[in-house]
Amino acid sequence: MRRSEPALADGQPTAAEDDGHEGPLAEFSALRLEIQERVKAQQQMLSLQLTVSAAIFGFAISRPGMTALLLIMPFTSYLLCGRLVAQHFGTLRVAEYITAELSGRVPGGLGWEDWLRRRQPSNPHLLGSTLPLLLTFVATSVFALGWTVGYVFLRVDVDIAPRIGLAAVWTLGMAATILSTMLVLQMAGRVPVRSWDETGLS
Repeated sequence: MRRSEPALADGQPTAAEDDGHEGPLAEFSALRLEIQERVKAQQQMLSLQLTVSAAIFGFAISRPGMTALLLIMPFTSYLLCGRLVAQHFGTLRVAEYITAELSGRVPGGLGWEDWLRRRQPSNPHLLGSTLPLLLTFVATSVFALGWTVGYVFLRVDVDIAPRIGLAAVWTLGMAATILSTMLVLQMAGRVPVRSWDETGLS
């Protein structure tokens, strides 16, 4: 916290007042605000996923002939999951910068991130966060793919070209579902991330 020191006659701070750590403290405040914004963005992605899932399932199931709309679900889930995981790793990156770069530039250090790291488990509890994310982003996609198996592969009134197209979209949806699973497990620390480059963050 800034000490109360007399200012010079021209309004400039004294040498004692500007002791070199106001800049790092201001940067710390800005970075903490960025972390809060990233956490808020994660909540928004989660809420949007729930809303989109309910809308797609409700529309497709309530209207005959709209089953194919469920094939969108794995792709929207993957895109929203990717954004949520990117915000998570962005938060970790900011926290690591605070610990590694800013803390040593402030007398006494900035102990908040170290304190959080000691208090929080390295791997989130399966039932506390990992399973809800798997249910939100992965289970909805699996359910959509399972619901459309008969529509895509078993109907006899579909020409070969449309069937190939639907099968290709279904297969890509399965790949997107697998990617969503990997992202959630990486976020939960259950699948290792070798470098920041793998998080998709520059």
